[in-house]
Amino acid sequence: MTKRKGYHHGNLRAGLVAAGLELVRKNGASALTTRACAQWNGVSSSAVFRHFRDRRALLRAVAAEGFAMLARTTAIDDPALTRQDRLLAIGGAYLRFAIEEPNLFRLMYGADTLDPADPDPDLEAAADPLLAQTAFAAGAEGDMSDARTLLAWSIVHGLAMLTLDNQLEGLVPSDPRERAERLEAILVHALPLFADADTGERKGLN
Repeated sequence: MTKRKGYHHGNLRAGLVAAGLELVRKNGASALTTRACAQWNGVSSSAVFRHFRDRRALLRAVAAEGFAMLARTTAIDDPALTRQDRLLAIGGAYLRFAIEEPNLFRLMYGADTLDPADPDPDLEAAADPLLAQTAFAAGAEGDMSDARTLLAWSIVHGLAMLTLDNQLEGLVPSDPRERAERLEAILVHALPLFADADTGERKGLN
């Protein structure tokens, strides 16, 4: 990791998150330590704890940045798209992100990060926009607890995790770009499940 200087002059917190993000993306969550993040910023290890109470808090801040990245990647700003096309675009972007950022993606959805028994408001705020736009695309009018929202998310997230866990080995191409294209093609087969989205009919999905 390249050592950086200057973040401790008023913006150390951002520097620590940037260091953690780089560590996780390259080597996985286990590589993120408060010492390594401090060294990256050219400060002492004790300086980290002025901004984060422990390693887990720093880990969650990195995960929140990952969710912000994913939300930007999946943001679809085209009013001409049908809801099904919008859902396909969001799902495709989600899958590409998982394939391109496997270590970060695993951290974002890891048990140490998303813990219902110990929620993190900043992390939840970063994750909510993604689920909210999925809800609209699925025809749930922004209701993140609607069955259609959960179904759409489950389909896309399930494909992403099966891919990262090598459970689709031999079933989809090994080349990352071709793999993403194949998974998007699979998503097309799920779109009829949301065929009522444009009419607002629910057909017993709630």
